[in-house]
Amino acid sequence: MSPSAIAIVRVQAVPGQAAALGTHLSALLAQVRRQPGCQSGELHALAADRWQVLTRWASQAELEAHLSGPSAQAWLGQLGCGDLALGLEFESRSAE
Repeated sequence: MSPSAIAIVRVQAVPGQAAALGTHLSALLAQVRRQPGCQSGELHALAADRWQVLTRWASQAELEAHLSGPSAQAWLGQLGCGDLALGLEFESRSAE
């Protein structure tokens, strides 16, 4: 069995939009938690205007399948630039 994987997304809010971004991320995270292979997901405020989404996946393959799917691509595109976010950083690693 392959080791589980962790995905971390850090998002910088547009000035004045931190609370709205947090609400938006919370709604997205609820959808991500329902994706096949997602074992857990957490949302953390790193600073007044910066958020982190941490998800754990059953395997790296399931994380990669999620990331390559149309839903994840749309979510990442929304967060990359827009009315709520200035941009994002993404990283993944083995949970073991």
